[in-house]
Amino acid sequence: MLGEPDGIVRGMLSRLRGKGLLVVRPRTGTQASRKGLRELATFMRRNRLRLAKRFDQEILGLGPENVIFQISGCSGRIGQGVEQRDAAIKAGARGAVTILYDGKMLNFPGVTEPISRRSRTAFGHLKRELKLRRGDAVLISFGDTWWDAARGGFAAIKTLK
Repeated sequence: MLGEPDGIVRGMLSRLRGKGLLVVRPRTGTQASRKGLRELATFMRRNRLRLAKRFDQEILGLGPENVIFQISGCSGRIGQGVEQRDAAIKAGARGAVTILYDGKMLNFPGVTEPISRRSRTAFGHLKRELKLRRGDAVLISFGDTWWDAARGGFAAIKTLK
C-alpha cells in the first residue's frame, strides 16, 4: 500500500510507536494513540485542513482513486492551481484539481464559469460531501492508488503556506 519495502515500513511504525504516536495491539493491528490523534489535529489546524477523505465517487472523470481535501480560507493564495497540481504529481499522484468556493459557487481557478454549469452532478456531490465556507478551497488529488492520491494531496497542501 505504501509502496515501500516491508523493512522500511516496520522501521517507520517502530519510530512512530517509540514517539508514542501509535498503539500496536496483537491480532487487531495498529492505530493512532491519543497523542497521535492530538498531533494529527494540530497538523490539520496548522494547515487549515478541515477534511481529508477518500472519495469513491467518480467525479469529473479524474482517476481510479481520489482523495478530497478541504482547506479553510486559502482561496486567495491559489493562482491557477498549477503549483498544487505539480506538487501532487512530484509526490506520486497522477494529478490534482483545485476548486475555489466564493460563498455561492464552486469555480476552477481562473475560470469564470461555475462548476454547476459544467457538471451539475459534480457540483451536487461536492456540496453534499462538504460543509463549505466562503474562501475555502477544495483539492481533489487522484492516482493509481488511494495512497498515491493522498500523498500527492498532502504535498499540494504544503504549497499553500
